[in-house]
Amino acid sequence: MGDLVAKASKVLDLFRLDGRVALIVGGSGGLGEAMGLAFAGAGASVAILGRRLDKCEAVAREVESLGTQALAINADATRFVELQQAVQRVVDRWGRLDILVHSAGTVHIEPTVGYPEEEYDRVMDINCKSVFLACKAVAPVMLQQKYGRIIAVSSVRGFQGRAGDPSYPASKAGVNLMVKSFALEWAKEGITVNAIAPTFVRTELNTWQLDDPTFSAWVLSRIPMGRTGQPEDLMGAALFLASDASSFVTGHVLMVDGGWTSA
Repeated sequence: MGDLVAKASKVLDLFRLDGRVALIVGGSGGLGEAMGLAFAGAGASVAILGRRLDKCEAVAREVESLGTQALAINADATRFVELQQAVQRVVDRWGRLDILVHSAGTVHIEPTVGYPEEEYDRVMDINCKSVFLACKAVAPVMLQQKYGRIIAVSSVRGFQGRAGDPSYPASKAGVNLMVKSFALEWAKEGITVNAIAPTFVRTELNTWQLDDPTFSAWVLSRIPMGRTGQPEDLMGAALFLASDASSFVTGHVLMVDGGWTSA
């Protein structure tokens, strides 16, 4: 009893990330930015990786405004060599890499008969294959440390199909099972691997859809909480999975969907 009381008195310390180092792949986008800032608010140093250096630098400045260190990295998440180089930059800067978040994503919606093969490949490469590449790039460092937290951004679409969208749901379903496979592989190595599956969150990726009144009304009718997500809705979930508070959680896909998949 006394031991539990002592631990409970310091339970919030489990969510702190002081001394930890995070790499956010897709960190200049809305969801990646929010999660990177959450980690910085909890004390972590954060590397922001994306294809546009100016956007990565802007987020890095936001991270530094929270009193921690940041690094902006211009890299293509679909190229393994560039991911390896990014990991090396992080390790050279801070001597370790504790947290990987993969938040890069894209979508192309078009009826299947006319769906371009190159678009299918592009969506699968960015949404699914690059998760494999990022995990492969960070694994040697985390295995050596005997510590790591890996978080992939999935989607409610990883559990549901959608007409006229043969690639996005398939890519996210692939992420869900990849997370479980990596979790099993590294469970005894001090590395946890999980995913967050949000519903529609207003970002650059889907503004064009949510600005359509008919589509937006349909989305809201599907969400029991009656609103779409906001990037900050992922902060708590990401912090939990990135911290020692989730030390016995691995292979899990955490729904952050306002009840979408329960309806």
